[in-house]
Amino acid sequence: MIKYPDKLKENDVIGIAAVSDGANLKKIDSSISNFNHLGFKVVETENVRNSNKFVSTSGKARAQEFMQLWQNKDVKYIISARGGEFLMEMLPYLDEYSNLIRITNPIKWVQGYSDPSLLLFYLTTKYNIATIHGENVGEFAMELDHFHDGLKNIISFLKSNDREFVQNSYDKYQLEEFEEGNMSGYNLTEKVEYKLFGSMDKEISVEGRMIGGCIEAITPIIGTKFDHCQKFCCQFDEGMIWYLDNYELNAVKFYIKLWQMRQAGWFDNVNAFLIGRTFGGASLGEFTYLDALRNALYDLNVPIIYDADIGHVSPQISVINGSYGKIEYNNGKMKLIQKMI
Repeated sequence: MIKYPDKLKENDVIGIAAVSDGANLKKIDSSISNFNHLGFKVVETENVRNSNKFVSTSGKARAQEFMQLWQNKDVKYIISARGGEFLMEMLPYLDEYSNLIRITNPIKWVQGYSDPSLLLFYLTTKYNIATIHGENVGEFAMELDHFHDGLKNIISFLKSNDREFVQNSYDKYQLEEFEEGNMSGYNLTEKVEYKLFGSMDKEISVEGRMIGGCIEAITPIIGTKFDHCQKFCCQFDEGMIWYLDNYELNAVKFYIKLWQMRQAGWFDNVNAFLIGRTFGGASLGEFTYLDALRNALYDLNVPIIYDADIGHVSPQISVINGSYGKIEYNNGKMKLIQKMI
C-alpha cells in the first residue's frame, strides 16, 4: 500500500535540502520569498548554498541534513536545492536511518528532479512513500506573475484536499535549458507534440502505478542493496506506468541503460512508457533514438509515448511516484490523471 503525506496548510514549513548539488544561487532568496507569499514558511539546511564538484557537501552530511528535515515535525514538504551528479553517495548513510524513515509519522512530501530523482525513487520503491518528480527550488524563483501552470498546478495540488491530480500536456516548450533562478519565466517557442512509438493509433488509454525518474540518476543502483525496484513493481496487480527523463544520453547510451533496467526485472510488470523530451538522444553512426526504443522496449507490446512534458526540457508536469495513474492520449496531446489510492 502506498503511503501519502498530508497536504499543506497555511503557515506550514517547507524545507530546502541540498541532497545533490547546492543551489549556489542568490536568487534562491526569490524562491523563498515566493513561498512566503504563497503562505508558507521556509527553512534550509546548512549546505543549501554550497557547491563544489557537483555536490553541496559529503554524502554523509547530505543524508544527515535530509534527516534533520525529515524528523522535524514542523516541516511538511522537502524540496531539492538543485540537480547534480552524485546523489547515490548519500544512500549508504541514509540506509542507516531506515527505521526512522519507516516509523516517522506523519511522513512528508519530497520533491525534485534530475539527480535528486534517485532519492525519490529510493523512498518510493523501498518504503512505499509517495514522492513528487517535479521542479527543484530554483524554478520557483521566477516572478509570481510569470509562474507557469506547471508550478501553479503542483502548489494547488499540495494545498488542496483532492485525492486526484489532473494535468494536461502543454502547448509550448522551451528549446534551451532553463536557467534555475531565472526570474522572467520560460521562453516558450516550440510546439509540444507527444508521439506514440510504432503505432498508427490516434487515441489510447492506459492505467497503472507511476514510477520512474531521470534515467542517468536511478540506474546506478541496479544490482546494489539499494535496488528494491522489481519487488516494488511486482506488488501491484494493476501494473506500472514507467516515466523516464533522459537528460543528455545519446541513443546508444540510452539503449544500454534501458537494457540494464529490463534485465534487472524493472519492467516485468509494465503497462506503458512515458518518456520525456531530451537534450540528448543524438544518433551514433546509424543508430538512432528510435532504434533505442525499438531494441529495448518494442517487443514488450505496450504503448511507448515519447517527447512528453517530463524532465529537463521545460516546462514539465509533476509525477507522483506510487500514485495510480491514467494516461489519456489523443493525437499528440495527453491528459494525466493521478489518484492518491
